[in-house]
Amino acid sequence: MKVVVGIPSYNNADTIGFVVKQAAEGLKKYFGGGIIVNADGGSTDGTRDVVLSTSVPEGVEVHSFVYKWPIPGKGSAMKEIMEFARERDADAVVFVDSDLRSITPEWIYKFAKPIEEGYDFVAPLYLRHKWDGTITNNIAYPMTASLYGFDIRQPIGGDFGISAKMIDLYLEDEEVWKTDVARFGVDIFLTTTAIANKKKVVQVSLGMKIHNPKDPASSLGPMFNQVVGTLYMLMKKYENIWKNVKEIKPVETWGEEVSGEPEEVKVNLELLKQRARELFYKEKEILKKALAPETYFGVEKVLESFDFPDELWAKVLFDGAVAYKLGILKNAEPLIPLYFAKTADFVIKTMDMPTVEAEKLVRRRAKVFLEQKDYLIERWFGHSR
Repeated sequence: MKVVVGIPSYNNADTIGFVVKQAAEGLKKYFGGGIIVNADGGSTDGTRDVVLSTSVPEGVEVHSFVYKWPIPGKGSAMKEIMEFARERDADAVVFVDSDLRSITPEWIYKFAKPIEEGYDFVAPLYLRHKWDGTITNNIAYPMTASLYGFDIRQPIGGDFGISAKMIDLYLEDEEVWKTDVARFGVDIFLTTTAIANKKKVVQVSLGMKIHNPKDPASSLGPMFNQVVGTLYMLMKKYENIWKNVKEIKPVETWGEEVSGEPEEVKVNLELLKQRARELFYKEKEILKKALAPETYFGVEKVLESFDFPDELWAKVLFDGAVAYKLGILKNAEPLIPLYFAKTADFVIKTMDMPTVEAEKLVRRRAKVFLEQKDYLIERWFGHSR
């Protein structure tokens, strides 16, 4: 089987050498060799030099290029990795992030082997610190599970395996690559497109994910906008698919989930609260139009206490989706203060919990979103206010 490992990058000179080395060892050990390709966003720290100077076993080719797609972002890098893989007649493409510190050669096997056995899309299942992946835990996971009915725990995990036929599906509409799919919207696009097109999906257990995490309040605003905007765009495209989904089905998982307490991710709670209040004040007028009156009233109260129930949070995201569909919201940016508020709520509630206990709250959240789905359907298809 011909496997291409794609690594998108931008100024990752300090971590990418390790990723290349682990990927190369995995290709050699399990597939007799293969190709590693790095698509870079024009790094100024020598990232590409590190890639090309990392020693790899015989039978492993290493390529690095600066992607040409004009929109800077992870999606643009992944688009050109897929084009490269298609030219090379790859059977499987494995995407891995360039800042991983926990990747092992086995990851390559786990992402590529299911493709050989007939799966089309392989999602990662890692143990992550309770405060890592706040966009996943608060939005991408409960929204994807409740909308499309598949319990994929890491729909924007960053690392994936795809079959050759998925490349054609992902690249068939070039217009989509002129949206936030070219940036951080790419992961939710890959996952949702696979599920909505009824492709064969599996999760693989990878152990702990250790990477360079981001503090939500200081750096995750643009990513939120891109992920949620893409999620809303795909809701419009696939409305006839998700409207009939009434249950969340388990997804086949290869390997046992691991337990333990991952490396701590630091979150600045006071900054989250402060940013939530400041940005809410700034976005107040548009939020009054975007949210149903009772949702807006509920959110105002949340900003006093930061007690943010999942039922209300589901309505915020569902109202946001309807407002996006109707053109009231041009993008998801006005919802960022509410994401900060929900993240603050989760940090407060899980302050003294181990990750395994916090995980139960995240899993329960998906069920709450499913219970609130009739609310979404009534508003989405009835446009009633």
